[in-house]
Amino acid sequence: MNKKIVSGLAIAAAATLALGVVATSPASAAAKKSVTLAFQGPLTGGDAQLGQDQIPGAIYAIALYNAKNPAVKVELIKADSQCDGTVAANIAPGVAANKAVIGVIGTSCSGEARNSFPAYRAAGLTMIAPSASAVSLTDPKAPDRGFPIFHRVVAHDGFQAPALARYAAKGVSNPKYYVIDDMTTYGGPLAKGTLPTAKKLGTVVGTDSVAKGTADYTSVASKVKASGANVVIYGGYTTDAAKLFKALRDGGYTGILASGDGTNTSDFPGLAGKAAEGVRLTA
Repeated sequence: MNKKIVSGLAIAAAATLALGVVATSPASAAAKKSVTLAFQGPLTGGDAQLGQDQIPGAIYAIALYNAKNPAVKVELIKADSQCDGTVAANIAPGVAANKAVIGVIGTSCSGEARNSFPAYRAAGLTMIAPSASAVSLTDPKAPDRGFPIFHRVVAHDGFQAPALARYAAKGVSNPKYYVIDDMTTYGGPLAKGTLPTAKKLGTVVGTDSVAKGTADYTSVASKVKASGANVVIYGGYTTDAAKLFKALRDGGYTGILASGDGTNTSDFPGLAGKAAEGVRLTA
């Protein structure tokens, strides 16, 4: 995603928390000279750039708020959950136990959000995410939904998935889709959500699920090439998208490459190299 857009979404999330949570906090909290928001997302690890793209927006929004509202200063702490649900489950209780924290900007990734809900729900902490777009997080029928604490400033993947399928096939007269996902809370449903639209616009010649963190995508690239696909959609994050797309180009695939907002980070061109040229990304 364009770095300015990513930071802008974080600005929106931070501003909403700063304005809303401070205003609605109990009198004891409002009487304090400072309160704290936590930014939770990937700041290290393979998906760190997603969080690193977002956190400047949070810092900027808080600076703007503090300049106009000197009575209560908002401070920011960082919680690095590495776009990993297991890590998130381990660090969220510590954030929730911090009595100074009145809200969470985050999370960046859907798996992080899902595994953070128990701790933040128990503490009554509002979460406003700049991304984390999996449909289930706000689906009233989903067991892993974040009600009533979770909110986000982006449309969920029920909107993104069909748009991704349409954008990927734009200008392709006879689209033959191959859809791949990374088996995460985000990537799996996003990829599967493209299938109904893909079947309306063309044919689906193959699907595959490859675990996030896979080192070698050569075999996947061979299956795509053999299928005759001319449109590849990937549901997953930047690091793996870069490896997959490089393997596809190295393997002789010349068709369309497309992915969602999890791949739309500022480090994608550098990681994918020449394979990044012409990739179609939604946000």
